[in-house]
Amino acid sequence: ATPTVRALLRLAVRACPRGSASGGDAIRHGILNIMRTHGIREGHRPGIECKFIEQWHQKLHTNSAPDDIAICEGYLEFLKSGNPDDLFRIVLERAKITREDMGKMATCGFVGHTNGEQGLNVNPKHLPQLYDDMKGYLGILKHVHGGTDLKDLCEACKGQYPDAGSESMAFAIYNERDSPSVLGKIVELRSRLEPQLFKRDVLMLDVALEDQLRLVAERSDVSTMARDDLIKFMGTLLEDLKLSRRDPSLEMGMELFSRMTEGDLGGQERWSAAWCKLMLAACDRLSIVCAGVADTIAELLQTCCDRLKEAGARPGAVFTPDAKVLAAFGEETARCLSERLIAQCLRGLQPQLRRGAGLGPWELVSAGADKVIGTIVTMKALPGELPAGMAPCIAVTETLTGWEDIPAGIVAVLLPAAHAVDVLSHVAIRARNQKVLLASCDDEAILKELHGLSGTRLKLSLSPSGDVTWSAPAKDEGTVTSEAAKALAANGKLVVPKPPPPPSMILAISEFVENRKSLGGKSFHLAELTPKAGEYKIPPSATVPFGMFEEVLKDPMNDDFREELDELIEQEDWAKVRSFVVDELELPDKLEAAVLAQLTSVGAPLLADVPWQRAMKGVWASKWTDRAVSSRKQMGVSEDALMLAVLAQPLQPAAYAFVIHTRSPMTNANKEDALVEVVVGLGESLVSNSPGRALSASVGPGGAAPELHTFPSKPIGVFTPDGGTHIFRSDSNGEDLEGFAGAGLYDSITVVDCPNRPVNYASEPLIFDAKFRDDLLRKLFDLGRLVEANFNGQPQDIEGAVLKDGSLVVLQSRPQV
Repeated sequence: ATPTVRALLRLAVRACPRGSASGGDAIRHGILNIMRTHGIREGHRPGIECKFIEQWHQKLHTNSAPDDIAICEGYLEFLKSGNPDDLFRIVLERAKITREDMGKMATCGFVGHTNGEQGLNVNPKHLPQLYDDMKGYLGILKHVHGGTDLKDLCEACKGQYPDAGSESMAFAIYNERDSPSVLGKIVELRSRLEPQLFKRDVLMLDVALEDQLRLVAERSDVSTMARDDLIKFMGTLLEDLKLSRRDPSLEMGMELFSRMTEGDLGGQERWSAAWCKLMLAACDRLSIVCAGVADTIAELLQTCCDRLKEAGARPGAVFTPDAKVLAAFGEETARCLSERLIAQCLRGLQPQLRRGAGLGPWELVSAGADKVIGTIVTMKALPGELPAGMAPCIAVTETLTGWEDIPAGIVAVLLPAAHAVDVLSHVAIRARNQKVLLASCDDEAILKELHGLSGTRLKLSLSPSGDVTWSAPAKDEGTVTSEAAKALAANGKLVVPKPPPPPSMILAISEFVENRKSLGGKSFHLAELTPKAGEYKIPPSATVPFGMFEEVLKDPMNDDFREELDELIEQEDWAKVRSFVVDELELPDKLEAAVLAQLTSVGAPLLADVPWQRAMKGVWASKWTDRAVSSRKQMGVSEDALMLAVLAQPLQPAAYAFVIHTRSPMTNANKEDALVEVVVGLGESLVSNSPGRALSASVGPGGAAPELHTFPSKPIGVFTPDGGTHIFRSDSNGEDLEGFAGAGLYDSITVVDCPNRPVNYASEPLIFDAKFRDDLLRKLFDLGRLVEANFNGQPQDIEGAVLKDGSLVVLQSRPQV
């Protein structure tokens, strides 16, 4: 089972009664024996009339559940006191069930004839002679329904423990269950029980032990723990979580964490700046894995709740669930997962590690304009378009994905460090292009203060260390807008160059330069590269030029398709538009033959019997992604003006992928420094801003050692499939324009899906082999200078791959923004 499925199953086990082979019969016969022994009326059998016992008897026969334990405990309290309120008080305290809720139980039977009470919402008759028998009956209910009651499960597992020591440990844990010293013992016992989890009682005990550890851990105040104690505490919680999830990615993250806390410390002194940076990567990786499971659980359960609520609202529904209970059920359940405890520890530990690494609370991605003045607006995520009257706006968001377009009118984006974006992600490039300040903060107090300033007009400034500060702007300081807003205001729309008719169906790379107006920047700049032997490689390439999609649409075989496409576009159902293009668009035989022949001629033949057509159509369909449509709308670009060329290349078998800014955009960077980022596997995880950080370093000329900013922490790498494949890259006429960076708005798609695998950084040379890492970074710096010289010294953004033999491949180079 996957970690998510295991988490769901363990939640289900927690909610299930333990049961037994004859549990139902024991419950049914037990209540009947009590009623007959004491002469209580049962159906038509005469006897003492107690409407509460009669109704409870009906429930026990038809729908006995764990809540019967609380009902029995409440009834016993009533038998002692004679006060019916004690019954309902106990049930409310222990099962969170109100009198009104009890009134809904067993409603198919008795209905009170005098006061309208029904179900179990009726005062019982005081029969103190039932006390001893009812106390024994409570034992039966607990035996059957006491799903995760620790003591009962310790007893139930007798004869099923792997050894006598484990049995003794189980009862010792129960006796010390509220002491912090029990945490390590619980982890040890759970490890011993693991081979026996196929047994029902042992599994339920294991779940109960996990719950007990979480209960004790929740009482610990991590904010007062010394930093080394916090690390040790977190290590225990991780070992416990490992037993529950059996998640390879989590285990790899723990391996790195253990190496940095209990192993060789990565060759660094504990709490030194270098050690803190390594530990930040280890903690970041763990945080992402834990958040991923919790978010998935919350989303799955909430989706089920929303469907249940919809079903309950339909006419003829069997029952209508409480909408208030379902409203946040997914999120509330996810809060009960052990992953939440890890998150609490990390909130206390990560800021200490950042300070130890010499980092402040802010991490700057884009410095923005010289003046940043706007009104603070808090939002969950960036909107597709800023509402009228809101500009200029300082957006304080909860999250970013890295793919967003920044709406015109937003002058700054501030967000929590947990959702920080890579310096070279697409949204980061757009922020710098539009001169929008983009920064993340790890200090919750600062973020809370910003939220409290919602609606306030502020002026943002950067301190020499790169921290964001703010003040009230002077009365005479005018409105400041983003570059995107300026470009839009200049003439009401963004000017997109109109390409000529396609010169041929597909162009080889040797034809790119002479047909530059028919290609996007990806293709054209690639053709401009002129590497010497042994410097670097460029992949064999061919491009389907601008206008070919429109030509295909005009083909008579697509007449009906074109009419239906227009209708879908008018309806603005963009998901249907994209699916329709991929599934229904017919490609002319001549185009298919031309693509196959041209790729073969450039030395990149497509694999036989592989449906590459869907990948190419998928690139064309990405003209209608939500973010692309929104971007065109706000920049005043018409549907017809935007065109997509398709660059086809064999996907490189990358060991590492890199992006180079030949002139570092970082605050206070040296003029000659380059900023280099490297990830394991393909570059998709880098440019798409997948969760986690890349290896990031500033590299300068001469022999100085690279300055490391972050170590890699992305849990998942993207890799070339066995046997290889091709990638069809979007190449639009709406990218890298004045005041607008359109890169990333349109999709690049591989013919065969690329496998995603967890990355084990505990043995990764990028982290622990300093010579390998520094040599690679210097090699990439030199590559950047070569490519920059190729473009007459103009700074470049370069994307590429490091192959397994160490050779370098440049996949894309464009003018730096």
